[in-house]
Amino acid sequence: MQASEDYHKHILVVEDEGLIAADLERRIARLGYPPPAIAQSGEEALQRARASRFDLVLMDIRLKGEMDGIATAAALRSELRTPVVYVTAHADQETIERAKFTEPLGYLLKPISDGDLRSVIQTAIYKATMERRLRLGAAWLSTTLRSVGEGIVATKPDGKVAFLNPAAERLTGWSEIDAKGRDLMDVLRLHDEATGQPAANPLGELTERETRRYTLASRTGGETPVEVECFENRAEEEVVGSIVTMRDIGPRREIEARLLQSQRMDAIANLAGGLAHDFNNHLMVILGYAEELSSRLSGEAEAQVAEIRRAASLAAATTTQLLALSRHGGEGFEILKIDEVVRDARPLVAQTLGSASTVTTEQAFPVGYIRGDRSQLRQMFLNLALHARSAMPGGGEMRIETSTFEVSGDDALARLYRPGTYVKLLVSDNGEGMDGPALARIFEPRFDARREHFSSGLGLSPVHGTVLESGGYISARSAPGKGTTFEILWPSLGTFHGTGLPDSPSVVLVEDEDGVRRLMHRLLEREGYQLLSARNAEDAEAIAGVHSGEIHLLITDVVMPGITGPQLAERLRPRHPGMRVLFVSGYRHDALDQKGLVGPGAQILAKPFSSTPFLRQVRTLLKQGNVRA
Repeated sequence: MQASEDYHKHILVVEDEGLIAADLERRIARLGYPPPAIAQSGEEALQRARASRFDLVLMDIRLKGEMDGIATAAALRSELRTPVVYVTAHADQETIERAKFTEPLGYLLKPISDGDLRSVIQTAIYKATMERRLRLGAAWLSTTLRSVGEGIVATKPDGKVAFLNPAAERLTGWSEIDAKGRDLMDVLRLHDEATGQPAANPLGELTERETRRYTLASRTGGETPVEVECFENRAEEEVVGSIVTMRDIGPRREIEARLLQSQRMDAIANLAGGLAHDFNNHLMVILGYAEELSSRLSGEAEAQVAEIRRAASLAAATTTQLLALSRHGGEGFEILKIDEVVRDARPLVAQTLGSASTVTTEQAFPVGYIRGDRSQLRQMFLNLALHARSAMPGGGEMRIETSTFEVSGDDALARLYRPGTYVKLLVSDNGEGMDGPALARIFEPRFDARREHFSSGLGLSPVHGTVLESGGYISARSAPGKGTTFEILWPSLGTFHGTGLPDSPSVVLVEDEDGVRRLMHRLLEREGYQLLSARNAEDAEAIAGVHSGEIHLLITDVVMPGITGPQLAERLRPRHPGMRVLFVSGYRHDALDQKGLVGPGAQILAKPFSSTPFLRQVRTLLKQGNVRA
């Protein structure tokens, strides 16, 4: 029995004999389908199919004109994927052989009975529906496989590559077109992690659900640590190939290494703090009695007591460093502009490096604000300069570079760092560098990377502690003969974009939506304003507090987590009484009034807005404040 939804299927009859076409039209309508459309040539059939969607075409093979039925069916299938049933009085082998390449869903031989017409149409529509479902399923599967972040390689039963998704293309360096038909191990150049030797084919080595780590050599020359897993690809009981998945475990390893380093440093810092506390008690006793003895002795005995006091004082200085290493909680933290920190540290760095070496600085634009301890950061630069001097015994160059950048939620870096704005500090030297084992221990207390043994002093461990205490990240990269680079990332409270022109208006921009803030920042930057930009009101208040100049205009979203825009305006106004305020909001003005968020007369620009009304409003407010806009 015919399914009820089939009665709504639309059929096209392509027949150049008018009487036959009219007869088919009546019989198809009598079967319960909508009256079919009629085309008398291949060209007309294509025009009708392009204009209206048909669920089935009944195609006469012998048509007058330049296109016969088979050529028309081929065009319909390739261009529109329209299913075709041939209607013909010619069933010779040659015609059948030519017609089958167009993949028809059936044949009707003239003369046509009502029973044959009904059964062929029903069968063809059912097969067309199933084919469409299969195509949709294959499209969904293909899209899914191509969007997966893991590398996926599918092989045929003979081990030849049949499919690579984009992630696998990136990892292997092979395009899917070039890889198809090649042996799996030609594309998947795996090496044993421990020995570096070429690995055996994982399809023969790994059992179902077993994972193993390898080093994958890309066709382009790079290497990636990967975790590989293999599966049989089955269709019911038949094995139709295999699936190999690859996960890039580089970011995970970096996170694991960073966590392990942090845990080790925390343990060392806690131990150092406890030892320093106890040692300071003993030193206090030693220094106290030494001072008492010094007042009662003379000559050589007095000189010996003075040496005791000097040694105890040096030991006290070491315990001070240990206490600094173990300090937590952000005591002494303040809002700092990174370029000022670098500028203040430069003379100390140059003096530490000595006359045989140079220090070069390249600072960010715009400049970022961070939260940190000024004295700790000076000590950090001193320790890094001491390391560079040790690595460059004959002299060299130490570079200090700053920049700001955004990590978005869909960025690959989001696997390593929380999304947001960061201030990056790169400190590099062109010294001797170090190998992997030495680099892994670079932040351990008292470790001398150049000599690969433990020495006096705390080495670079205070640098690691300072960065982590201020909420940042630190990593190092080096190779023998290639120097060493330390990369430090701090969460940015905001940025400052200065024009250097004394009469340029100063604007504070606060917006928690990164895309909106970047757009407004670009528009204001193009107008030549000096910009303090922040993601939230708390950070904006902090950086405005250390800004030395007057603030002429505050542009802020009304509703933000924590402090609202109007609250921020009230906090800033006492220091900047002439400051004008422009609120931007996605809420309606009357809704904000009803909630008591803004007062009457407040300047509010509703989102979305284009650049013209936004900049016009900015210029108007600055002129009202007697500021050159």
